[in-house]
Amino acid sequence: MDPNAFQRGGQVAGYYQRPQPPPRQLFDPNSVRGPPPNYQAEQHMRQAQYLDQIASVEVANVAMSSSEREEKEAFRTRLEKVVHEVCAANPDRLPEVSLESFGSFKSGFANAGSDMDLVIVLPDGSPFTADFGLLEDDLPRALEKRLLQLGYGARLLSRTRVPIIKICQKPHASLLDKLREERDKWDALDNEKKYPHLFPEGGEDDEENVAAAAGGAEAKPDKTAPVTLSAVNESGTTETEVNGNAKAVAQQAATNGSAPGPQNTNTASALSSNPEPIQQARPKRDNRPFTRERRMGPLDFPSNGVGIASDINFFNPLGLHNTQLLRCYSLCDPRVQPMVFFVKSWAKRRKINSSYSGTLSSYGYVLMVLHYLVNVARPAVLPNLQLPWRPNAQSTLMGGSRVECDGWVVDFWRNEDEIIKAVKAGQMSSNHESLGSLLEGFFRFYSSMGGGPQFHWVGSVLSLRSPNGILSKENKGWVKAVTQEGEGKKVQHRYLFCIEDPFELQHNVARTVTHFGIVAIRDEFRRARRILTAIGFGQTHDQDGELLDELVEKEVVAPAADVDGSAQVSAAANTASGIARPDASGSNMRDGVLQKPARFPQNKQSSPMNSAKARPPQPRQFNFTDRDAFPTLGRAKANSSARTTTTTTPQKFEVSEMSEISGDRARAYLEEVKRKKAEADAELTATGAAEAVLGGE
Repeated sequence: MDPNAFQRGGQVAGYYQRPQPPPRQLFDPNSVRGPPPNYQAEQHMRQAQYLDQIASVEVANVAMSSSEREEKEAFRTRLEKVVHEVCAANPDRLPEVSLESFGSFKSGFANAGSDMDLVIVLPDGSPFTADFGLLEDDLPRALEKRLLQLGYGARLLSRTRVPIIKICQKPHASLLDKLREERDKWDALDNEKKYPHLFPEGGEDDEENVAAAAGGAEAKPDKTAPVTLSAVNESGTTETEVNGNAKAVAQQAATNGSAPGPQNTNTASALSSNPEPIQQARPKRDNRPFTRERRMGPLDFPSNGVGIASDINFFNPLGLHNTQLLRCYSLCDPRVQPMVFFVKSWAKRRKINSSYSGTLSSYGYVLMVLHYLVNVARPAVLPNLQLPWRPNAQSTLMGGSRVECDGWVVDFWRNEDEIIKAVKAGQMSSNHESLGSLLEGFFRFYSSMGGGPQFHWVGSVLSLRSPNGILSKENKGWVKAVTQEGEGKKVQHRYLFCIEDPFELQHNVARTVTHFGIVAIRDEFRRARRILTAIGFGQTHDQDGELLDELVEKEVVAPAADVDGSAQVSAAANTASGIARPDASGSNMRDGVLQKPARFPQNKQSSPMNSAKARPPQPRQFNFTDRDAFPTLGRAKANSSARTTTTTTPQKFEVSEMSEISGDRARAYLEEVKRKKAEADAELTATGAAEAVLGGE
């Protein structure tokens, strides 16, 4: 009765003298077995060769040329002169500033034709602050007005996290007229509509309360008085103010002649703090179908034909440090830049790279690539520049470049010369995979399909600064969407997809990703994984196309009428109601457009009732107290008087009183059953899609 007697290679019980692997079991023909290791290597080799081939072509096409960089740098210089002109016109209010580039243009990750990101920077030791307001004579509004006068396309976005001016070099005449007309309309508004955050709702009583807090119960706020950038407290030191009510309170105190005593200082400091009340977001129901590509508005700049496009940020001090961090990562390995170029190009072609449409920004995809190269690839391609590791003792140690910016600690290995020397000496990484091999692992990791490590979209937070690169949403407190209100705008923070900013630890880079956006992003990673899997097996992938095929969102065309003349539901009605059918991957897709879960259209059968009317009949609701509500087949029809009245108490049905189903009534009954079944199927499909996003696989 030795249990090892029927095991090939088994040992006699009790004879083991040293630890040995368990005995091999007999062959099981029903067991699920993966491909042998050598076949897996062949699959990976095919996938890497495919990615290497298309990446070599794509990266060469999307990389920004030196001539384009020089042209954009010249445009930045011209814009900086305009900024200096505006500041010199009002030296008491506006400081001397410089206009510097940051973002992908500075880090080296900018694709050809991409926008140029610029930021207002104050010189060191300046008594002013870069936290500019939105008043008419403050820098954002004044600069927008001057740019329009000079013939540039300029539009101030005031509801973003920080004020941003979108600029285009050569706007069309019609576009420039619309932008100027919009600015004239804003200038014509009264101050209560221009600055609603300075005038709380409630009428005169609220204004009196604000004036009283400023230093006098008799005082009323001066709606047209300018607001100074700084105020002097009781000890004579300069305290920087911020936007919003604090500026109005401080200016009102100055207008009324009240001394800047302790009461005024405390009130201003209380109002100048960041808006603390955070309300839970209550998303409004939106019945419009989700489209990955944002519809252009009348004031939006076209992607082509308007010259160089640029964004000017007015308060983004951490953006410069983020840019330097990404630039240092790009210098750590020659494969980083082309990998980022390829992933950004893939996301753009598949239309999942727009924060305005509910998907992810290019900055988010860069952090996803860096996370894979630092924490997932083995051996690691990149070191974590925010950790103490250094390749040699001559490198700058942790803390050598530590600074505090906007209340956050900034510390990373930022010496470019030291990084370049370590790369040339071969001290940075022992990973020698090809670019295609790294891309294959990148798509496999974020698709959460196949073997190896996988990213858990539901509960994980990408944290580039952390030792392992992953935190949990619960530990971060990023489990519910919230809306932050302040200074006349609302900023919504979503946490469906979480990427922690390397320095501003409370900022989710993926906060703009909506429910439909994260479904679209995950669908694209799965599509890429299906294509690469088919290539690995040497199979065709005609259903998904090529990896870099551009997604074209099509309008649904109304189908032709039925043979009996009954019309189908129009395309406009389908679009408005969000009717969709699940595709092969389980998502509600229609011609590349992810649709919201909704009822399926009613099935239509050819019948006299359908041919008589343009729309299908609406079956009457069953009355459970009606004797004819549940008829049986083969029985004689009951008298019409038998169902003229209904009672609240159940009655006993006699066999003779049961009626058979007539032809029209049978068809109506069948339509009702089919409709309910279609609704149940649609609800099941929508539930499955939601669980895939919120509950994992």
